[in-house]
Amino acid sequence: MAVIPKILVFAGSVRTGAYSGRTADVAQKELAVQGAEVTRVSLADYPLPILDEDLEMERGVPENAQKLARLIAAHDGLLIATPEYNGSIPPLLKNTIDWVSRVRRD
Repeated sequence: MAVIPKILVFAGSVRTGAYSGRTADVAQKELAVQGAEVTRVSLADYPLPILDEDLEMERGVPENAQKLARLIAAHDGLLIATPEYNGSIPPLLKNTIDWVSRVRRD
């Protein structure tokens, strides 16, 4: 019996019509054709404040970062389709990674 991989897919940009979103859509379809169980999410559904350690000390890690961390942990793989901004990843993706990395996994 083959194990069906669970893959989480999202784009590093939420701009309407962004190439990264369209690329994520194509990847989602191809992964499904290949037999994966695919979950496609938008980072727009997980709004987060700009990472600020004072804010974290005062309020803790935002619930949306915790939700996204749990979702990532529930999958076997992660596919991020992202644009390149000024030689790096977009601020939205960087901020999301920063917050999710703050979630404790006990």
